[in-house]
Amino acid sequence: MFSLLEFVKKFGLDFDDAYQYTIAEKYNLQIISFDRDFDRTERKRKDPLDIL
Repeated sequence: MFSLLEFVKKFGLDFDDAYQYTIAEKYNLQIISFDRDFDRTERKRKDPLDIL
């Protein structure tokens, strides 16, 4: 939970984006999303069209 709040503050994510980001960090996962909010993060994201 503390990590989630840290990512809200650090990257300006809303709760659900910060939750997804926290899980991706914990399990070393790639974020696949149309949501450009993840572009502000260190982990970034991949567009779903990029993986097809």
